[in-house]
Amino acid sequence: MIRFTRSARIVPGKFPHAIQWAKEITEFANKKYRIQMTLYVDCFGEVGTIRWFADYPDLAAVEKVRNQILPDHEYWKKFNQSTELLIQGSLIDMVMQSI
Repeated sequence: MIRFTRSARIVPGKFPHAIQWAKEITEFANKKYRIQMTLYVDCFGEVGTIRWFADYPDLAAVEKVRNQILPDHEYWKKFNQSTELLIQGSLIDMVMQSI
């Protein structure tokens, strides 16, 4: 199994708006790309960090979704709404394989 994770830190003072945006883009991605992405926010540690998780059967499935997202103008329009909500440079993507 492959797990994709994305994390980003919320701009101070933008927490409610960032959470709402994160919920909306998660719902959009799940519906449009037929994935099961889940959304979390840190309660301890890096408070103010949003984290997304999605599991895939293999790397080919990750690449398939990535190839659908890259040219999708609707997705990028929604994603770009985050520029005022997330700290620039805090976005981190990771792909892990179960052992």
